[in-house]
Amino acid sequence: MQFDSQLEQLRKKFADNLPSRLQEIQQLYREQLDGGGQSEPLRQALHRLTGLAGTFKANRISELTRSIEMHYAQNQADAPRETQQIIAILFRRLEEAVDNYLAQPLPINDSHPSGLPLTRDQKTICLIEDDPLQAEQMAAVLEENGYRVNIHRTLASSSTFINLSQSLPSLIIMEAHFIAENDSAGLFFTQLKQRISDFPPIIFISSLSDTLSRIRAVRAGASEYLVKPIANSSLIDTVEKYLSTSVSHRILIVDDDPITAGYVAHIVEGAGMQAQTLTNPLQIFDVLNNFKPDLLILDIHMPECSGIELAQAIRQCCCYNLMPILFLTTGTDIDQELSALSSGGDEFIRKTDPDVYLLQKLASRLRRMNQIRSLNVQLHRAQQRSERLRKSQNDFLTYVTHELKSPLHVILGFSDLLKMDGQLNSEQAEMVNEIVRGGQTQLAIIEDLSEQVKIATGSLTLNIESFDISALLKQAVADASVLGLQSGITVKAEFNPEQMLPIKADRRRVSQIMNNLLSNAIKYNKPNGKVWVGMQKRSNGMLRINVADTGIGIARDDLDYVFEAFERLSAQDHSIDGIGIGLSICSQLVNLMAGHIGVDSELNVGSQFWIELPLI
Repeated sequence: MQFDSQLEQLRKKFADNLPSRLQEIQQLYREQLDGGGQSEPLRQALHRLTGLAGTFKANRISELTRSIEMHYAQNQADAPRETQQIIAILFRRLEEAVDNYLAQPLPINDSHPSGLPLTRDQKTICLIEDDPLQAEQMAAVLEENGYRVNIHRTLASSSTFINLSQSLPSLIIMEAHFIAENDSAGLFFTQLKQRISDFPPIIFISSLSDTLSRIRAVRAGASEYLVKPIANSSLIDTVEKYLSTSVSHRILIVDDDPITAGYVAHIVEGAGMQAQTLTNPLQIFDVLNNFKPDLLILDIHMPECSGIELAQAIRQCCCYNLMPILFLTTGTDIDQELSALSSGGDEFIRKTDPDVYLLQKLASRLRRMNQIRSLNVQLHRAQQRSERLRKSQNDFLTYVTHELKSPLHVILGFSDLLKMDGQLNSEQAEMVNEIVRGGQTQLAIIEDLSEQVKIATGSLTLNIESFDISALLKQAVADASVLGLQSGITVKAEFNPEQMLPIKADRRRVSQIMNNLLSNAIKYNKPNGKVWVGMQKRSNGMLRINVADTGIGIARDDLDYVFEAFERLSAQDHSIDGIGIGLSICSQLVNLMAGHIGVDSELNVGSQFWIELPLI
């Protein structure tokens, strides 16, 4: 009742001031005709009355004032006689409209929702599911998260529960086949929604994901549709979206007319939201920082700046990019609407529209904003889970590498002793060599895992120094040539090994990277293939080193994953040993040395890997 009383006071204040506002406008217009008045006060007075009349649903007054404003704006410098006659006619009609408005009862507020109000038991969920196992499983998950669950196996049972309860459940979760098999089921909930204000949201669950099933759910009033099987986290996230304790939304209304701003604020507060008004748009950023609104309502025309300009200034601040902005106006100019929307606005509402229309627009935008916030919360949780998993993975790898090294060193140590035993025959000696080779391969894998963990945890130490890259590459090519001979692969140096090219990097790590790239170029090559190593100075002060081959190449769709850890891509198809972390380590080492790494490849033609490191 207090809400209605405050609105009636505002309407009465508007009605009481209406004659004096009209007289002020007429006086300013006469002064203009006599050549002694300024145009801006008249334009502002006309615009203010246009907006006020629209706000209080005096639509005829708003329409006529708007027409006078438009005719005056088009011819304010030197209005022709015909325009003066049109404006005079409009003024007479405006006087009649004011008299008629004052003679009629004040309009009834239409912003209240209709329907029987019932309280909702926050935390109680009505679960309608005829599968006992599914129902018990979902109930257990919900109860574990603090919700009370009433399970109903039939629609009739749930209908009785809802009809006879003094308080409604806070949420209904329902198997969708109930409405698919019985049209009256959907009608039942639709009628309840019409009869009861603030009826709880309905989440339909189903094993069907087709469009028709979803449409049936929409017709029955579904707020959400989840497809089985439903992950526990998805169920809880969806429920929390509707049942999490909500803080009252904050709405900031910016309008140079305090009566209009106050009226909109009362409508907003009557819907359960917090409202604050601002009549000086130039103070907007101070108020935004202090009030922290969830949504902004802007008048289009204001003396200090337009609402469109204000929206553009606000959108330039990244912290307000997601805040919905609604424009209020009495105009019907489509170009102005498009300009307002392109400036960063989300909705365009006319002051003459019913109050309930404004509230529906607010609810729609706030609901969308809540969904975005919910997704951000879910994303943050997923990131936290990912970080925990990454830490667990690193801890596990640290433990595994440490535990595997000790027995492996024992195996390799005794194998070396066996090799020195002169009493072994050739077959036995070859077996020992196989043990040694297998152990060394295993040790290399363990060392790679250890490197990966050190890089991931930030515990890897680099020794950055200046050295000649040419000598290092010459040695790398020589070592790779020996390895290539075993597979018939030719490794060529396409650079001048005598040219001094000092770079700034970790010598041991650069050697490790080159050995890895050359080893891959040989392993993934074709029989009798070729490998080339080259280098060029770049204009950005970097030295690019290329390793090209005539190997099996990499599919275009796989190029984005080449440097991901444990990605083997086509290696398994070609029976190539490894665990897929060599290139990942190379990539991370290059980045740690302020360099870059990349690849160009064509399937069945070959690949070219390159790294760039800083020149001195």
